[in-house]
Parts: sequence; structure tokens; C-alpha cells
Amino acid sequence: MALTPGLNSVGLTFQCPQCHVVVVKNGSWFQVVSRYKCEGCGHSIRITYPDKVAIFKKHAHMATTPP
Repeated sequence: MALTPGLNSVGLTFQCPQCHVVVVKNGSWFQVVSRYKCEGCGHSIRITYPDKVAIFKKHAHMATTPP
């Protein structure tokens, strides 16, 4: 599954594997980020391409159709 452009402006969720705090960011953020600092535990969390595919797959039902 590709990283669907129809999710670029949709809020997607990802849970920190360390402390389980949920981050909500637009799909476009997930496409370009490789790591972020968790606001809950302060760990540097790596988001791999397989992680991104899973996030986009989980939210596929929310995709919008471009005009």
C-alpha cells in the first residue's frame, strides 16, 4: 500500500511504543518524518516506512478525494 495522498490533510494517530502517548498529525507530516521526540516520555521515536504504511492503512477509510 502506498502512502495515500488523500490522507495528507487528515489527522492520523500514532502511539508511542514507550509510553503509549498518542500523537495526532496530518498525513503529510507522517510522510516526511523519520523520528520525533515524544511529548510524554521524551524518547526519540523512529517511524520507519513499514510503520508509515501501517498508519496509512489504519486510516485508509478517512481518505479524501482530491478536487
